[in-house]
Amino acid sequence: MDPQLLIVLSTLAIIVVLIITEVVRIDVVALLAMLSLVWTGSISANEARSGFASNAVLAIIGVMVMGRGLYKSGITETIAQFILRVAGNGTRRILSMVSVTVGLLSAFIQNIGAAALFLPVMMGISKRENISISSLLMPMGFAALLGGTLTMVGTSSLIVLNDLLSTRGLETFGLFAVTPIGVVLLLTGIVYFFVFGDAVLPSQPEEKSTISPGQKLLNIWGLSDSIFTFRVPRDSALVGQSVEESKMGAIYSVNLLRVYDDEAADYNIWEDYTFESGQHIVVQGPKDDVWSFAEKNGLDLLEEDEKSVPEGRDGYLEVVVPARSSLVGKTIREVPLREQYNAQVVLFFSNSEVVEENLADRVIRAGDTLVLQGKWDSLQFFKESGDFITVTPFEYEPKHPEKAWLALGSFVGAILAVLTLDLPISIGFLTGAVAMVLGGVLTIEEAYRSVEWKVIFLIAGLIPIGIAMETSGAAAFIAENLVTLIAGVPAYGILFILGVLMTIFSLIMSNVAATVLMIPLVLEMAGIGGLSAQALVLQVGLCAANSFILPTHHVNALLMTPGGYRVSDYLKAGSLLSLLFVTVSTTVLYFFYV
Repeated sequence: MDPQLLIVLSTLAIIVVLIITEVVRIDVVALLAMLSLVWTGSISANEARSGFASNAVLAIIGVMVMGRGLYKSGITETIAQFILRVAGNGTRRILSMVSVTVGLLSAFIQNIGAAALFLPVMMGISKRENISISSLLMPMGFAALLGGTLTMVGTSSLIVLNDLLSTRGLETFGLFAVTPIGVVLLLTGIVYFFVFGDAVLPSQPEEKSTISPGQKLLNIWGLSDSIFTFRVPRDSALVGQSVEESKMGAIYSVNLLRVYDDEAADYNIWEDYTFESGQHIVVQGPKDDVWSFAEKNGLDLLEEDEKSVPEGRDGYLEVVVPARSSLVGKTIREVPLREQYNAQVVLFFSNSEVVEENLADRVIRAGDTLVLQGKWDSLQFFKESGDFITVTPFEYEPKHPEKAWLALGSFVGAILAVLTLDLPISIGFLTGAVAMVLGGVLTIEEAYRSVEWKVIFLIAGLIPIGIAMETSGAAAFIAENLVTLIAGVPAYGILFILGVLMTIFSLIMSNVAATVLMIPLVLEMAGIGGLSAQALVLQVGLCAANSFILPTHHVNALLMTPGGYRVSDYLKAGSLLSLLFVTVSTTVLYFFYV
């Protein structure tokens, strides 16, 4: 055996073991692989550096920046609200809805683009519905990969397949030639997570690490126990009144936190709001005062009390009043917090005790602590004002809904440019990212911060492995020997083994490279076991997209960090799905395409 071939195969084996065992962080393993291949002479220095300038790496950078821009403009929040409104409650229903949507989107755009669009959407759904993000991202990413098999332009391997056939003067496949197989594969993935999701997905109920600063603040001060949810009946005295007219704060020291209806649609409680029958109101205050207010206005207590308020536009902030503050000596009633700043005091802590009685008329002293609730852009004033010292982290990033059409136009324009102008995906996506920066959707500093560099180094380090597999002849050596071994196997077995081989290649080299390598070999196999060239090449193109077992595919790498996944998580969830993928594609091809 050629010594260079042996070196590459040995290096590959070591790298696979390191990735699976996670003895070293996966991005460090990728860099070690790249450097070891250079030092052993398997690839040149230029080939090693090519990973950082690759189409995939630059495309992922563009995707990450555009994803952040969509979040900043409020597009992803709008999509999340629509999904929750249609799908309702329940992780399985949400995942099924998202999987279908992402899968259909991936049929016509790059799966990395579909995953990037829905990444911040899923993050928002996770926070709103208190669902572990690790149970959402992997099924969404796998649906993006499966959706790529719905059309001949949905994944790179199928696009390359048609190009290779045309250069050989052979008949190419139509756009929807592979759709029946893709539909079955996508449905298989959806049913797989619907049935086995709880068993194969990592469960991370680590609320301490994911809890929001606002909710943490409620827990520290025990404010959750003073939050109640009521329904406003038709004959309530509140109907038709504004917040000020209800005197809930002036007389009862009760704060209005949220108002929503039966469809969970929120109302803006800060500007020109009046109560209506049938609404659900979330209030906070001393228990006796809350009950007095509810009794006077004939409110119905809901059985499931809201103990927190979704932190979308509204949030909580803890501040201390310094000695030089202009508020010292004034009462809460004399400070027009609600009228001018869209904020209210939900807790007043003075002289080592929580003030509950006559809160509005309590004189503010230096060193008093206030917990404010209000709109985030209003709370920003208190963070910057010299009259207050902010105690809790202020993690809110102002959104720019007025830039929504610009952000959406940049994202859609980038995708259309790739599809219609035959641009490399990296150029199209970077163009969309720069358009968002120039349009003011996000600053260049925010763009830099949006890039997850662990993912970049992971992909850039793994790409040279595929190059070494090709240039050393290792991939061809494996493929040719396997093709020889399966010559006498029945037709179904040949298709199945070919699918397994392509699955393995997709984990250690790009699906495009694997397709280019295998197409000439399988065309020579046409007729063996009664198999047509059509069935063989489609199996190659489809199973090159079967990349679920390791986080080496771009989509899996993109979701690994935000999902908190480990390699073992992909092995656990992806192994059975990969087996199902090969089984389904083999079965459909054997019975309908042979």
